[in-house]
Amino acid sequence: MHRNRTAENGRVDPPGVRLHAEDAQHIFIDEANAIAYLDEAKRNVPIYQQWLTAHERLPDTHNVYSLSFVPLGEVNRRREDAFRAASGTSHSAGDTSHVRGRAITLLRVAARCGATDIHILRRKSLVQVQFRIRKSLFVYGELSTAEGDALIIALYRLCAVQDNMFMPAETQDGAIAGDVLEQSGLSSVRVVRGPAYPVIDGGGHMELRLQTTEKSRGLKIPADVNLRPLPPPPGELRLAEYGFSELQINKILYAAAALSGAIIVTGPTGSGKNTTNFEVSRWQAQTRPDKRTIEIGQPIEYPMPWAVQLEVSNAHTEEIAGKLFLENFRYSLRMDPDRLIVSEIRGAEIALTMYGAAQTGHQVLTTMHVDDPFDFPLRLQGMDYERLAPRVTCNSSIIRCVIAQRLVPHVCPHCSLPWDESDARLPRMAIDAFTSWGDVSKARMVRPGGCERCEFMGVHHVSAVAEVVLTDEELMNDIISKGVAVARRRYRSRDDADTSMVEKAIRLALAGTIDPMAIVSEVGQIPFRDHVELDRRRGRAERMAAAKAAAQALQLADGELFA
Repeated sequence: MHRNRTAENGRVDPPGVRLHAEDAQHIFIDEANAIAYLDEAKRNVPIYQQWLTAHERLPDTHNVYSLSFVPLGEVNRRREDAFRAASGTSHSAGDTSHVRGRAITLLRVAARCGATDIHILRRKSLVQVQFRIRKSLFVYGELSTAEGDALIIALYRLCAVQDNMFMPAETQDGAIAGDVLEQSGLSSVRVVRGPAYPVIDGGGHMELRLQTTEKSRGLKIPADVNLRPLPPPPGELRLAEYGFSELQINKILYAAAALSGAIIVTGPTGSGKNTTNFEVSRWQAQTRPDKRTIEIGQPIEYPMPWAVQLEVSNAHTEEIAGKLFLENFRYSLRMDPDRLIVSEIRGAEIALTMYGAAQTGHQVLTTMHVDDPFDFPLRLQGMDYERLAPRVTCNSSIIRCVIAQRLVPHVCPHCSLPWDESDARLPRMAIDAFTSWGDVSKARMVRPGGCERCEFMGVHHVSAVAEVVLTDEELMNDIISKGVAVARRRYRSRDDADTSMVEKAIRLALAGTIDPMAIVSEVGQIPFRDHVELDRRRGRAERMAAAKAAAQALQLADGELFA
């Protein structure tokens, strides 16, 4: 068998045939001795036949593998031995006993501190151990990667209930119980572990949920234990730099500071949704570094040192990607999270899991592909007509904020051209609609070919135009009882409501900041100003009538109560 240059998790995939993680557990490649070990029970399974055949079709080289069919236990044993060797972990009897003792000591120290959870984060160059005490996270200590890997294996080996073998590249769980916990004050320990971003650098995590035999209330931290708070991540909040107004930022942070609930950022691909979520998540970590953030993404776009990031990979179809995404999401809920980042609501099961997380005390940041922020209930109902109907999804204590955003290019201030109503790029009705908003004498347009100052692009930079909707009971009830169109009109008629994205883009174009063409191409159809103002007046009248009717009903009810 010929050797391909790409190796991952103890296997080598030839071009065009990539095994999923579950299938790959039945193969181990011993690079040092050029031997491929395959589970003998999979000898005649088609996917493995294709994998082997693809190897045989590789161009001839002097590097070949000997093929050996062995029991699955042998495959797993060789994989684990290779992991130990790579991490510098000896598995001699003496060393194993020593590391096992350290693992048991860690559990006992955590119990003495009154910890409810132990978190072990495996980074590229170190392993950090954290305790959750009185609902906050503290750093207990840091280890080298070799020491940390040995500790993780030893803790997993303590499990009375576990998978057959320790598999570094797979998510696994187990439970520690019995004699090993004697005199520790613990009745059981639930264990969850697996890989985390960046996997290529050995990234991983382990969570241990401690169940005590006695209440930890009043326990004092032992004098010999030196706990320190988690440091906040560096960096300034850049939402204003990206184009958000001060009022918008205040609304977003108000929602982000809530104890639980979700913030949904909407927009098409390339509209900066994940960038916004990154900024909000970093701000959350700066204000409360003692809380835990877990992200599920495909792919991971921004490294977040303050978070555990689970990446969905090796998904060749949308169906497989959705399945893996959901598995990681549900798995993350067992990792003691305070905050969750779900890169996209891509199906009914993910939406339902997100709702469950937001409803049970978690802060959630997520995104959705929808044009208008008020259309999120319709998008969800399209995923599952009954389980995600507006009567279910429209709850302001679950969905706290919806942000719609687009990115618009700013014309180069050095070479942009004056705009006039003869612009052949825009339909006549769009021009009439644009000019209805006011004086267009300052409007500018992109100069084709640009200049040296803008690197011949005609565009200086891009920024966001956004609409931030803070939900409340009135809005959600309007959506349920009167539909999205009426709810949108009524909400936008409020004095404190944010203006729409297209209105903001129109203002930028009138000021000469963006090309009027960018309104149509990047944001949406240009409405006539009198239509927008009429809609607001109608919404205001409807709200006033509803408030008057409610006051009359309340007065009537009070009269009946005291009659």
